[in-house]
Amino acid sequence: MKLYHQAKSLIKEIRIVTVPGRGSDHMRVDSPAATIGLPLGIPTIQFVDSLSRMQRIEAIAHELVHLLLVYRYGLGLTMGFKIPWCGHNGDAFHYFMSVGEKWEYLLGQLSNTAHHLVLIDYLKEKCGIESHLHLDLLRHHSSVLERGSPNDKESLCARGVVAFEYEKLIGNVGRLINLDDQTEWFTTSYQSAQKHFGKYCFKTIPIPSSYKEDILSFLEDLGYQKQDFVFFS
Repeated sequence: MKLYHQAKSLIKEIRIVTVPGRGSDHMRVDSPAATIGLPLGIPTIQFVDSLSRMQRIEAIAHELVHLLLVYRYGLGLTMGFKIPWCGHNGDAFHYFMSVGEKWEYLLGQLSNTAHHLVLIDYLKEKCGIESHLHLDLLRHHSSVLERGSPNDKESLCARGVVAFEYEKLIGNVGRLINLDDQTEWFTTSYQSAQKHFGKYCFKTIPIPSSYKEDILSFLEDLGYQKQDFVFFS
């Protein structure tokens, strides 16, 4: 409740609802909780109805700290490419041709991981809440780290971010995958995440300008242009 009231002091309305554990349009089976509606200014925390009472507390608290990191600490979500101005046909063509199938997944994973490095300790130190649910999911859904198509750049880069998060929060990711036998995009992503986010934790929450620069520098390491991106904050 303390977390909820902290978030409510910053956000006019927060909704918390249950959704079916399987077959939902809003959530994947491996995502027991999520927050939607941020761009509309009315965040809705969804959690699957199959969670136990303690898991629900963990899941809701997890999402509330995500909201605090956005609204109190200014660690906004990476929303994607700036949409070109009407009439710039060449820019518009480049924009739509550049958006890959896994593009939103990569950007979502990037912001999530950056948050998680702070969030896990925040919950434990400030609220006495462990993150068993999130860490168990990270352990048990390690199949996301399996080698994908060598031509699927965004998916490979997202896997590199997941591997980095696993190493930071659990450790010894090398027991799951051979880091020396990965694609170039996976390795570039993993190493860039280490470089830009390796020091993130509850005791060193970055200021918004540093956070944005880290996100943009990471994307630049992957070959994207910094000026092409916007944030929700």
